[in-house]
Parts: sequence; structure tokens; C-alpha cells
Amino acid sequence: MFKRTLALILVGVCLSNNGFAYPVDRLSLDPLIEEARKNNPDILAAKKRWEASNARIPQAKSLDDPVLSFTFEKTPGSPFQLSKTMSEDRMLSLSQFLPLFGKLSLKGKIAVVESRMFAAEYKNKELEVINRIKNAYYDLFMNYKEVGLNQESLVLLEGLIKVAEAKYAVGDMSQEEIYKLHSEAASLKNKIKNLQETKFAKQTILNALLNRDPEAPLGIPELSNDASFSKDIRVLYQSALLNQPELLIFSSAIERNKYAKSLAKKSFFPDLMAQIVERGFTTGTIGPWDLMLAFTVPLWFWTKQRYQVKEAIANLEEAEAAYKVMQNRAFAEVKDLAAKIEIAKNKIKLYKTDLIPILENSFEVSLASFGSGKSDFMALIDTQRMLIETRMDYYKALVEYNMALADLERAVGLSFNEKSEVKK
Repeated sequence: MFKRTLALILVGVCLSNNGFAYPVDRLSLDPLIEEARKNNPDILAAKKRWEASNARIPQAKSLDDPVLSFTFEKTPGSPFQLSKTMSEDRMLSLSQFLPLFGKLSLKGKIAVVESRMFAAEYKNKELEVINRIKNAYYDLFMNYKEVGLNQESLVLLEGLIKVAEAKYAVGDMSQEEIYKLHSEAASLKNKIKNLQETKFAKQTILNALLNRDPEAPLGIPELSNDASFSKDIRVLYQSALLNQPELLIFSSAIERNKYAKSLAKKSFFPDLMAQIVERGFTTGTIGPWDLMLAFTVPLWFWTKQRYQVKEAIANLEEAEAAYKVMQNRAFAEVKDLAAKIEIAKNKIKLYKTDLIPILENSFEVSLASFGSGKSDFMALIDTQRMLIETRMDYYKALVEYNMALADLERAVGLSFNEKSEVKK
């Protein structure tokens, strides 16, 4: 009888170690990221805003449209009898407003800097969406692992139930123990069912980020078990300064406000309005000509231009202070995420090299004891449950590591080129 019992349990253990075979394809992370770059609406909208800002650069450097006008002076009688106007009183004029002292050049520089800010916003949105895809991917991975590990536990439990029912039939087990086993199995089946329902919601989140149909099928996500990332914290700080889009936006805001300050100072200087007039343009001859030059006079400088400069100085100082706040915040975030990565690495090492091997040996001992009749069902189930929970904690630590690494990539503004696929 014990040989048969042991054989059934060994079959269950073998099935448990092989895991649950899903009849679907594997899901790689890198192709999802490339797909999001091409199809995600948030990224595309940010890209178009950047392209629109590029189109504003030549506009900012261009002169205002010239004004072409026709003038009929000294028209006798009705104002609509233009043919009675003397030829020398018929005038064709062209006028042009000309900002002086490098004002257009400064406006062009401001437009260029603003375009760089939109480019940084585009990059920031791309990093944000990629971060969300990675987190959704890792979340889905954890769901599959939870389902798989609980199904492993269920396989063993169902094998034990068959053995227990056989023992109950010959009077070697009480009915209460049978009820406990069935109750444990029912609870586990319900947990698996709920996890599978949750999986569909997680898949919908990922599909939405990819701009796919919400019900589009997805394969099984995988993670590398390599957790060897290591970077000097000073290198990470420098990377954030050079690449973090939000810091680049604040840095560009300082540059823009410097140009705006220079432009405000130039508002004290006049601008030019030039006009050339041809008299008698209907006679077929050229001339005579009138030439007019007019200058703006910043007469109300103490209430207008003076306060434009004050406003520009305040905006510049505000941008410099905001950049410093953002820099401090970025450094604190980088340090925090680096610490989370190290903590996750320590957990992974603990589970992988210490706890899981110990519990696997303990489970083998419990299985052998059960086969020889020296331990009961519940002791074996408790040992196996502890092993499954520890494996689950290992995968949770692996997910925490990858999520923290993804957040760190966004915090410093670049990818560390970590491989996202598992080596089977």
C-alpha cells in the first residue's frame, strides 16, 4: 500500500516540478517596447507637439507681412468716383515693420529652445509609456507565476486526496482529515480561478498601452534570473543630469528665460516702420516716389518696458530655483531606486542560494517520511506550501528588482540594455 501511495505522490511531484504548460507563445518585452514607440497615442501626440514646435522656429525669425495699400486722395464729388482723381493723387504704397537691435534673432533662439523643451517632453512621454509597459509586463509575469505555482500545489494535493481516499476506504484515515484535504483543494482552485480572471485585466492594460484591441491575445511573459546590475551612484547622478528629460526641460527653461530677459531689455529701443509710395501708378510711368521712415517711441517705459524686464528677471530666477528643486528630487529618487535594487538583489540571492534549496531538501525528507509512514498528510502539505510560498517570494523579489530597474532607467533618462527574456 505504501509503495502505491509513494508512487502516486512521486507522480504529483514530477508534474509539480515541470510546472504548468500553457499552450501559447512566449511574450518578449523588447518587441512590445518598439511597438509602443510606433503605436502608442500618448507618444505619437507628444511627437506631433514637438514637430509643431519645430515649425514655429522659422515663423519666430520671420518679419511681419508687408502691407500693400492703394490710396486715392482728393477725390471730387462722390467718394466712389475714383476715375476723377488726379493721377498724381493715386498712390501705391508698400510698408514693412522692421524690429531692430537683434530682436528677431532672440525670438528665433527662444523658439529653438522651446522646441528642445518639446523634444524633451516627447522623450519623457516615451520613457513614461515604456516604464508603464515594463511594469505591466512584470505584473503579468508575476500573475502567471502565481497561477503556475498554485497549480503545482494543487497537483500534489489532488494526488494526496486520491491516496487519502484509498486509505480512508480501508480505515487508515479519518473522515475529518479527508474533509480538510478537500477544503484545502477547493480553496486553492478558487484562488487559481481568481488569479486567472485578474490575468485578463492585466492583459487589457498592456494591450491599451500598445494601442491594440483590448481582447488581443498575449503570450507568456518571461524574465531573466540575472540580477547583476551595478552602477556607481555618482555615475547615475551624472546620467540624470545629462539625460533626464524633466531636468532637461527645466534647464532649457533657464536658457529660454535668459533670452527673454535680453529681449525685454531690447524693448527700450525703437523699431522701424518703412514705407515707399509711388504716385500716379495708373499713368504707366514710374514715379514720383515718397519715402517714409517711422520709429516707435518707448515713451511709457516706466510702466511697460521697465516691468517687462522685471518680469523676465523674476521668470529667470524662478526657473533657476525650479531646476535646483528638480535636480534634488531627481538625485533623491535615483538614490532611493538604487537602494531598492540592492535590497531586491539581496532577497533574490537569499531565496535562490539559501532558502529554496533548504526547503527543497526539507520537502524531499517529508516526502520520504510520508512514504515510510513516519509523517502525516498535513505535515507534508505544510512543507510543500512553505516551499511554494518561498518560490513565489523569489519571483516577487525578481519582479521588484526589474520594476525598480525600470523606474531607475526612467529616473536617469536612459536604458541599461538589460535582457528581458529568460534563459530556459
